[in-house]
Amino acid sequence: MHTDSEEGNVDRDVFDAAAGTVEVVARIRAFVAEELRRLDRIDLTDDAELVASELATNAVLHGDGIVRVAVDPVHEGVRLEVEDRTRVPPVLALATSDAMTGRGLRLVAAMASRWGVDPSDGGGKVVWAELESGHQAAEHSTEELLELWDDDFGFDEPDAPERYPVSLGDVPTDLLLAAKTHVDNLVREFILLTAGAESGRSSPVPLHLAELIEEVVHRFAEPRQSIKRQALAAASRDEAHVRLELTLGLDAADAGEDYLRALDEADGYCRAARLLTLETPPQHRVFRQWYVGELVAQLRAAGAGQPIPGAEPFEQRLLRELDDLARASREAERAARLYEVAAALSPAVTPAEVAAAVVESGAAALEASAGVLLLVEESHLRVAGAMGYPEDVVRRFSVQSLDAELPAATAWRTGEPVWLESREERDARFPELPYVEETTIAVCALPLKAGVHQLGVLRFSFDAARLFDDEDRRFALALASQAAQALERARLEDQRTTLGKRLQRGLLPRRLPQPDGIEVGAAAHPLGEGLELGGTFYDLWSAGRGCAFAIGDTSGVGADAAALSALVRFSLRAMTADGEPLEEVLARLNTVMAAARTGEVGGERSSTLLLGLLVLGAPVEVELASAGHPAPLVRRRDGGVETVSLGGTALGLRDEPDVATAALTVEAGDELALVSDAALRARRDEVAFGLDGFRSALATAPAGAQATADALAAAVLAHADGPLDDDLAVLVLRVSAD
Repeated sequence: MHTDSEEGNVDRDVFDAAAGTVEVVARIRAFVAEELRRLDRIDLTDDAELVASELATNAVLHGDGIVRVAVDPVHEGVRLEVEDRTRVPPVLALATSDAMTGRGLRLVAAMASRWGVDPSDGGGKVVWAELESGHQAAEHSTEELLELWDDDFGFDEPDAPERYPVSLGDVPTDLLLAAKTHVDNLVREFILLTAGAESGRSSPVPLHLAELIEEVVHRFAEPRQSIKRQALAAASRDEAHVRLELTLGLDAADAGEDYLRALDEADGYCRAARLLTLETPPQHRVFRQWYVGELVAQLRAAGAGQPIPGAEPFEQRLLRELDDLARASREAERAARLYEVAAALSPAVTPAEVAAAVVESGAAALEASAGVLLLVEESHLRVAGAMGYPEDVVRRFSVQSLDAELPAATAWRTGEPVWLESREERDARFPELPYVEETTIAVCALPLKAGVHQLGVLRFSFDAARLFDDEDRRFALALASQAAQALERARLEDQRTTLGKRLQRGLLPRRLPQPDGIEVGAAAHPLGEGLELGGTFYDLWSAGRGCAFAIGDTSGVGADAAALSALVRFSLRAMTADGEPLEEVLARLNTVMAAARTGEVGGERSSTLLLGLLVLGAPVEVELASAGHPAPLVRRRDGGVETVSLGGTALGLRDEPDVATAALTVEAGDELALVSDAALRARRDEVAFGLDGFRSALATAPAGAQATADALAAAVLAHADGPLDDDLAVLVLRVSAD
């Protein structure tokens, strides 16, 4: 800041671009106080400092910065002048709790004996105020303040760009004032943000935000302030509407479009809580889009020498916005319903579950009286799920032939949707329909297609005439597409499950042989209720020195696990035919498994296994060899339960397996029980069923090989608080009583 003094004239340039608003105002107050002391007008110091503060703040916030501040003696007082860089007249505001700016000029007007605004030679303006001793402060009305200037001061100079009239029509005064107050608050915050960054009191403003501030604060300031002054004038006269009339240069068109874009971006900062000002209310956004759009259209036409288009009345724009909002709300509701349907269809694995997810949501969205999902079954349609129809109508659907001249059958045959919108159209196209559904007037029937598969029909009925617009049809077709995809998934899942169950049954012998003097019982519970194929197996067959049996669990799930378990099972049958010791059998089998591990056959494969041999006689001799499988238990005839301790490591993991062997004798009434890994791992409240659970269940199981096997399986399933992590298998061998 620097000062220059000449006798009889005091002129001070106090603007410093590096200073913030608070610092600039403080310097100006100090400067004004110094000049009043020099002019021997100390009695006006307090009022002059206050008025100078308000004029300086207004110039910084709304005038693109201060160019000059002057203090001159006049009459019996002083004249304060603040020059800024814009021709936009000063900002006024109504005294409301929402406005955060513009009140200072009311204070200036109340304290000054005279004040006003003049254009400056530099293309800006000078706001001045004269203070006199003994002047009593007086509150001025809005009309009195507005009379001190007009919108066009300084714009009628010979070299000024051509200006054009713009007529926007009537706008509610309250809405206009509220909208402009919101933008004024945003402008104030932007200016303070910039000033804080320039003074170093806050972090630097990002370049993108600085450009945004420039667009909002300065480029469209003239139309914005002109509109607000007209609103203030109308409010002072208690007028409910403002007839907006402006005179603008062509550059206001480009500035208006940039202003709209900038305010939309500013709303993003407000939503992200990067600014204190709240996001623009919806009604304000509609207003600014309307008035700026109309303003731009008129200026563009004027600049091109074309007829000026009439402005769309604001009320008409509001009605159009309401229509758009209602349409958007309905579309959003239907999109939400499609999302809900998609979420409900995600776990659906049966046609009934698909129907339950689709029919009710579709009927609600389309406001249908009833809906049904029909599937093709041989030459008829079958009801997978329905709502809203009487029972007799549902029964008629269930016997509907694919050749019937009815909407659902027609949609299936043609592969095209059927839309019936009126009673006349219904009777002309499907005269039999009233005999099937007496109250139905309108119908939409949508074929359910997934690729080349025609799966069925989704159908909705309406008790009154119904015009299906494009939006209705898009929604219904999207719903049908979702239903068809879900049905196709259910169909494929059913095929996979059926195939899995068949393969699983193929892994396990359909009927175990019953050697002389031995009762055999078995129970199996496939992984995931039979929806996934595991590698658990058991078997019993005739061997060289007696009767061999085995139970095991191969690694993985699915087809690979099934193939590996089949390999192990049938290899054991072949390897035990000549009566080799069981540990040697497992060693030979391990060679095959190790070959798979080293890549000769495929990826890594392993299997736990318990192999046994019954040497029949009285008593029965039992030989056992274990490769990491759970230990078997023996329940003696007197009820005691013994553990046959074994161990070992799974086959296929090492070149030389660790095989554990044991031998025991079982007599009449004794039972040997074997279970798969899944039995011991079954958990409830983080407690595994384990060997203790196995022992307890065996001790209390009813006598008889099959009864014992069923009881052991039931005990494991009862203990589990969720699905098992693998196939459950139980094998029980009991020496028949004498």
